[in-house]
Amino acid sequence: MIVTAASFRAFRIKRKAEGAIVEFYSLMADAVSYWERKRIIYNAVLALLVIACWGIDIISSGPQQWLGAAMVLLIFAVIANALYCFAYPVDLAIQMTSFRKRWQGCRWMLFTTGVCTASVLAVWIMLRPGMG
Repeated sequence: MIVTAASFRAFRIKRKAEGAIVEFYSLMADAVSYWERKRIIYNAVLALLVIACWGIDIISSGPQQWLGAAMVLLIFAVIANALYCFAYPVDLAIQMTSFRKRWQGCRWMLFTTGVCTASVLAVWIMLRPGMG
């Protein structure tokens, strides 16, 4: 096989593309590792808020209302976890910049902001008339 300048450039471009894909997978693995561990805390905080706001109402309503309450809670849990996924694009976008090392020490700020926002939104929804 004869190696020409064009084939060598094509090989170099292909290697760069493969390197970019490997780099993206590395960043994604880092993001998943960080955010999925934090998801447990996020769900625990929201579960405590649900218990604080609705716990007594759900228990005192009796078994006939538990299925309806469980369905509402399931829908809210799915929505809350879908909204949690908004951290991924933000994290990946910042990791692809030159601020990557500094960002890895500051991710907690995004997590805390997200938990506080979700908590305020959850309490606001749960304390609305007709929800309790």
